[in-house]
Amino acid sequence: MLRQTRTFLLPYAALLLAIGGVLFATPKQTAFFWVNGHYAPFFDQFFRAFTNVGDGLFYVFVTLALLFVRFRWAFLSLVCFAVTSLAAQVGKQLIFTGHPRPFRYFSEHPSFPPLHVVEGVVMGTLKSFPSGHSTSAFSVFLLLTFLVKNKRWGYGFLLLAALAAYSRVYLAQHFVEDVFAGSILGTGLTLALLAWLVPYLERHSQPWHQWRLRRGRSAGRF
Repeated sequence: MLRQTRTFLLPYAALLLAIGGVLFATPKQTAFFWVNGHYAPFFDQFFRAFTNVGDGLFYVFVTLALLFVRFRWAFLSLVCFAVTSLAAQVGKQLIFTGHPRPFRYFSEHPSFPPLHVVEGVVMGTLKSFPSGHSTSAFSVFLLLTFLVKNKRWGYGFLLLAALAAYSRVYLAQHFVEDVFAGSILGTGLTLALLAWLVPYLERHSQPWHQWRLRRGRSAGRF
């Protein structure tokens, strides 16, 4: 499992170490403004749209698309989506309910510089930790790294996941620590699910595992 996803996991480990060092050495406000304070009109529009890559609807779209490749992979995607999304929501709704999002935090601490807020983005106020978008983005792109035949795509998938997480801070929806934790949650749970589900499905093979929409069966990975 680790070998098949190493093009995603190895650079991700380096990224974790780098960002973890920043979070350890600097206050969360400093890390936040390093991202949110560097903006441009182009990136306002880009990240406003691209942040939807971390939305649950994007994961649903990927799951539906996999029905045209192999039912087994669509089932795997559905389970990963359900478990990681549930875990993120349990963290938000039941465990870390009092964590304010940047918009509320800095409105209560007016000594800091004003936030950069992108027009049209609805600002959240509470339940900031962990970032659900980051959880979903890292989960779905790790899953795709596992599924694709050309593992070099893993580098690109990691970049897309990192950009989705970055967008949450850029848009003033989360602190860096929120997306850091969300990425770990999505990656860790997805790895665990793949390590368990893939061998299980192979041991309990069913005819529908090989089916796909349109032509009935698929011959291999895409």
